[in-house]
Amino acid sequence: MKKKTLILFLMAFSIFVSYSQNVEKKSGPKFGITVLSPGLLGDIINGDRKIGDEKPVDYTQNQAMMTQLGWQWETRIAEGEDFVGLVEWIALIGGLEQGIFVPSVSTLMGIRKSGGLEAAVGPTFSLTGVGLVFAVGHTFKSGDLNVPINVAWVPSRTNHLLGDPVDGMKLESGHGISVMVGFNFGK
Repeated sequence: MKKKTLILFLMAFSIFVSYSQNVEKKSGPKFGITVLSPGLLGDIINGDRKIGDEKPVDYTQNQAMMTQLGWQWETRIAEGEDFVGLVEWIALIGGLEQGIFVPSVSTLMGIRKSGGLEAAVGPTFSLTGVGLVFAVGHTFKSGDLNVPINVAWVPSRTNHLLGDPVDGMKLESGHGISVMVGFNFGK
Protein backbone atom coordinates (compact mmCIF):
# COMPACT_ATOMS: atom_id res chain seq x y z
CA MET A 1 0.00 0.00 0.00
CA LYS A 2 2.83 2.39 0.88
CA LYS A 3 4.56 1.72 -2.43
CA LYS A 4 1.37 2.44 -4.40
CA THR A 5 0.82 5.68 -2.50
CA LEU A 6 4.41 6.76 -3.08
CA ILE A 7 4.21 5.92 -6.79
CA LEU A 8 0.94 7.85 -7.14
CA PHE A 9 2.42 10.84 -5.33
CA LEU A 10 5.53 10.83 -7.52
CA MET A 11 3.46 10.54 -10.71
CA ALA A 12 1.16 13.40 -9.67
CA PHE A 13 4.13 15.53 -8.68
CA SER A 14 5.96 14.90 -11.96
CA ILE A 15 2.82 15.77 -13.96
CA PHE A 16 2.44 18.95 -11.91
CA VAL A 17 6.07 19.90 -12.55
CA SER A 18 5.91 19.14 -16.29
CA TYR A 19 2.72 21.17 -16.84
CA SER A 20 3.54 24.08 -14.56
CA GLN A 21 3.34 27.42 -16.39
CA ASN A 22 5.98 29.23 -14.34
CA VAL A 23 8.96 26.88 -14.39
CA GLU A 24 12.40 28.43 -14.06
CA LYS A 25 15.57 26.35 -13.80
CA LYS A 26 18.89 27.37 -12.27
CA SER A 27 22.08 25.55 -11.44
CA GLY A 28 25.43 26.30 -9.91
CA PRO A 29 28.22 25.16 -7.60
CA LYS A 30 27.68 24.47 -3.92
CA PHE A 31 30.35 24.16 -1.22
CA GLY A 32 30.56 24.12 2.54
CA ILE A 33 31.45 22.29 5.74
CA THR A 34 29.72 19.40 7.49
CA VAL A 35 30.18 18.65 11.19
CA LEU A 36 29.40 15.06 12.20
CA SER A 37 28.45 13.91 15.68
CA PRO A 38 30.28 10.86 17.06
CA GLY A 39 29.31 7.77 15.09
CA LEU A 40 30.31 5.48 12.26
CA LEU A 41 30.98 8.14 9.60
CA GLY A 42 32.77 10.34 12.15
CA ASP A 43 35.11 7.43 12.97
CA ILE A 44 35.88 7.00 9.26
CA ILE A 45 36.49 10.73 8.73
CA ASN A 46 38.72 10.86 11.84
CA GLY A 47 40.76 7.94 10.48
CA ASP A 48 39.85 5.59 13.36
CA ARG A 49 38.06 3.08 11.17
CA LYS A 50 38.04 1.85 7.59
CA ILE A 51 34.89 1.22 5.57
CA GLY A 52 33.69 -2.30 6.39
CA ASP A 53 35.63 -2.61 9.70
CA GLU A 54 33.93 -4.85 12.22
CA LYS A 55 35.22 -3.15 15.37
CA PRO A 56 32.84 -1.20 17.63
CA VAL A 57 32.20 2.49 17.04
CA ASP A 58 33.73 4.80 19.64
CA TYR A 59 30.81 7.10 20.46
CA THR A 60 32.94 8.99 23.03
CA GLN A 61 35.10 10.63 20.37
CA ASN A 62 34.95 14.23 19.29
CA GLN A 63 32.90 15.16 16.30
CA ALA A 64 34.42 15.03 12.82
CA MET A 65 34.44 17.70 10.15
CA MET A 66 34.66 17.49 6.36
CA THR A 67 34.33 19.84 3.44
CA GLN A 68 31.63 19.38 0.80
CA LEU A 69 31.87 20.31 -2.88
CA GLY A 70 29.22 19.78 -5.51
CA TRP A 71 26.49 21.09 -7.77
CA GLN A 72 22.88 22.18 -7.23
CA TRP A 73 20.03 22.13 -9.76
CA GLU A 74 16.94 24.11 -8.83
CA THR A 75 13.52 24.22 -10.44
CA ARG A 76 11.15 26.96 -9.36
CA ILE A 77 7.51 26.00 -9.80
CA ALA A 78 4.09 27.40 -8.91
CA GLU A 79 5.29 30.94 -8.43
CA GLY A 80 2.89 32.99 -6.33
CA GLU A 81 2.84 36.55 -5.12
CA ASP A 82 4.85 35.94 -1.94
CA PHE A 83 6.09 32.33 -2.26
CA VAL A 84 7.74 30.11 -4.86
CA GLY A 85 7.65 26.30 -4.83
CA LEU A 86 11.09 24.69 -5.18
CA VAL A 87 12.51 21.33 -6.17
CA GLU A 88 16.27 21.03 -5.68
CA TRP A 89 18.73 18.30 -6.58
CA ILE A 90 22.11 18.48 -4.89
CA ALA A 91 25.09 16.19 -5.61
CA LEU A 92 28.03 16.52 -3.22
CA ILE A 93 31.40 14.93 -2.60
CA GLY A 94 32.72 15.23 0.94
CA GLY A 95 36.01 14.50 2.67
CA LEU A 96 38.35 15.19 -0.26
CA GLU A 97 40.66 17.30 1.92
CA GLN A 98 41.32 14.14 3.95
CA GLY A 99 41.69 11.82 0.95
CA ILE A 100 38.24 10.30 1.55
CA PHE A 101 35.45 10.09 -1.03
CA VAL A 102 31.99 10.50 0.59
CA PRO A 103 29.37 11.04 -2.15
CA SER A 104 25.78 12.08 -1.51
CA VAL A 105 22.74 12.99 -3.60
CA SER A 106 19.71 14.80 -2.17
CA THR A 107 16.34 15.86 -3.54
CA LEU A 108 14.56 18.60 -1.62
CA MET A 109 11.10 20.06 -1.98
CA GLY A 110 10.29 23.35 -0.33
CA ILE A 111 9.30 26.99 -0.55
CA ARG A 112 11.07 30.33 -0.83
CA LYS A 113 9.56 33.61 0.33
CA SER A 114 9.91 36.62 -1.98
CA GLY A 115 12.45 38.12 0.45
CA GLY A 116 14.72 35.07 0.07
CA LEU A 117 13.95 33.00 3.19
CA GLU A 118 13.57 29.31 2.30
CA ALA A 119 12.89 25.89 3.84
CA ALA A 120 12.98 22.43 2.28
CA VAL A 121 12.97 18.73 3.15
CA GLY A 122 13.65 15.56 1.19
CA PRO A 123 15.48 12.27 0.86
CA THR A 124 19.25 11.97 0.82
CA PHE A 125 21.32 9.01 -0.40
CA SER A 126 24.92 8.45 0.73
CA LEU A 127 27.34 5.87 2.13
CA THR A 128 25.46 6.21 5.40
CA GLY A 129 22.30 5.02 3.66
CA VAL A 130 18.97 6.61 2.89
CA GLY A 131 17.62 9.31 5.17
CA LEU A 132 15.99 12.71 5.33
CA VAL A 133 17.61 16.10 5.08
CA PHE A 134 16.04 19.23 6.56
CA ALA A 135 17.30 22.60 5.31
CA VAL A 136 16.65 26.28 5.93
CA GLY A 137 18.40 29.25 4.41
CA HIS A 138 18.32 32.55 2.66
CA THR A 139 19.06 33.46 -0.97
CA PHE A 140 20.70 36.84 -1.39
CA LYS A 141 20.26 38.56 -4.77
CA SER A 142 22.39 41.11 -6.57
CA GLY A 143 21.16 41.70 -10.11
CA ASP A 144 21.08 38.28 -11.80
CA LEU A 145 23.44 36.74 -9.20
CA ASN A 146 21.80 34.53 -6.56
CA VAL A 147 23.81 33.43 -3.50
CA PRO A 148 22.01 30.79 -1.41
CA ILE A 149 23.31 30.18 2.11
CA ASN A 150 21.80 27.14 3.82
CA VAL A 151 22.02 25.15 7.02
CA ALA A 152 21.05 21.48 6.69
CA TRP A 153 20.58 18.67 9.20
CA VAL A 154 20.66 14.94 8.44
CA PRO A 155 19.60 12.82 11.45
CA SER A 156 21.66 9.80 12.47
CA ARG A 157 20.54 6.47 11.05
CA THR A 158 21.39 2.79 11.29
CA ASN A 159 20.50 1.67 7.74
CA HIS A 160 23.88 2.64 6.34
CA LEU A 161 25.96 1.00 3.61
CA LEU A 162 29.26 1.03 5.50
CA GLY A 163 29.02 -2.44 7.02
CA ASP A 164 27.88 -3.77 10.39
CA PRO A 165 30.05 -5.68 12.84
CA VAL A 166 29.74 -9.48 12.93
CA ASP A 167 27.78 -9.40 16.21
CA GLY A 168 24.89 -7.74 14.32
CA MET A 169 24.79 -4.56 16.39
CA LYS A 170 23.27 -1.61 14.58
CA LEU A 171 25.73 1.26 14.35
CA GLU A 172 24.63 4.88 14.45
CA SER A 173 25.99 6.89 11.52
CA GLY A 174 26.02 10.15 13.49
CA HIS A 175 24.11 13.37 12.88
CA GLY A 176 25.37 15.74 10.20
CA ILE A 177 24.99 19.52 10.26
CA SER A 178 26.13 21.39 7.16
CA VAL A 179 26.60 25.04 6.30
CA MET A 180 26.54 25.44 2.52
CA VAL A 181 27.06 28.38 0.14
CA GLY A 182 26.61 28.49 -3.61
CA PHE A 183 25.75 30.72 -6.50
CA ASN A 184 23.71 30.71 -9.69
CA PHE A 185 22.38 33.21 -12.19
CA GLY A 186 18.79 34.09 -13.02
CA LYS A 187 16.08 36.52 -12.06
